[in-house]
Amino acid sequence: MPHDVPHAYGSGQLPVELDRDGALVLGGDSVAVLPRLAAGTADSLVTDPPYGLEFNGHAWDGTTGFAESLPCLDVSTMTPPEVFETWCAAWARGAMHALKPGAHLAAFGGTRTWHRMVRGIESAGFEVRDQIAWLYSSGMPKSMDLSHALDKRNGVLRPDRVVQESEREGVLGATRRVVQHGAPVSDNAKEWAGWGTGLRPSFEPIIIARKPIPGTVVDNVLTHGTGALNIDAARFGDERWPTNVALDAAQAETLDLLTGSRRSAPTSARFPIFRYENKAPEPERPRAFGVSHSTVKPLSLMRWLIRLLTPRGGLVLEPFAGSGATVEAALDEGMRVVAIEKDASFVPLIASRIDRVAMRRGDG
Repeated sequence: MPHDVPHAYGSGQLPVELDRDGALVLGGDSVAVLPRLAAGTADSLVTDPPYGLEFNGHAWDGTTGFAESLPCLDVSTMTPPEVFETWCAAWARGAMHALKPGAHLAAFGGTRTWHRMVRGIESAGFEVRDQIAWLYSSGMPKSMDLSHALDKRNGVLRPDRVVQESEREGVLGATRRVVQHGAPVSDNAKEWAGWGTGLRPSFEPIIIARKPIPGTVVDNVLTHGTGALNIDAARFGDERWPTNVALDAAQAETLDLLTGSRRSAPTSARFPIFRYENKAPEPERPRAFGVSHSTVKPLSLMRWLIRLLTPRGGLVLEPFAGSGATVEAALDEGMRVVAIEKDASFVPLIASRIDRVAMRRGDG
């Protein structure tokens, strides 16, 4: 694979954090960095951006972080969803500048805010082409136990309630798990027993959009190498056409129970029309100097998206590198990659992923 990354990406006094083995990692805010990249040179964009949900209390996923990216914006006159949509439009405009005509974009979103992200991407000039639903079974419900909350408001303790705390911190810090909810005590707590405030998350949408093509798809492919999807490279199962739904193994088991399919057969044989992608396992989640990332996407899913959207040997753009899953996936697929990451503490995680690719190739 070619190891050169266009020199223009490292010019203009852009802060280069890493530059090796076909990967260039730039430091800084994507809203500011993307417009400074060389125009019309990236073949695709695959990213897992903030969802605008104030995830785990992080400022980067809320109005405070988005406002820092948009210093000229008066966020006091806007609702948090409006700020998030404006921020999505800002980074998407930068992506529009850096991508070739006809280049595709894939971006993960949150179920409560993805419509704002899609509106922002569309208002930046992209054509919405599809949505991929990634279904999984390992999501944890973020729901308030209304009955227990009423007991707390009434100053009543449940003697039979059991809460287990983790002995060590994970990527989300120390965790608490309710082993036994306990019986409601106060009258209104009994009345509202079994009520909560949220469903268990089991899917994430992925928007597929495309930079407009000035002429025909055929002419664009011949001129820029972009505009079409690599169907053959993204096939799965028994050479099946790629679908806009991906399941994890547990979801497949649930589908088995609903349809009465034979459980002894491999999932690919039982349901060959779907792609199977589990959440990122522990070995895929890098940790360096005590730092880890809390929202890691599975490497196989990122590799599949990159194969689907990127011409062979092409240049992948990742504006929100995080722990570097897209970087590792792009290199594994023989692509070059330019990534941007605002938090310098994540750079060692990305470096460890690049090292992992080199070791698999026998280069390190």
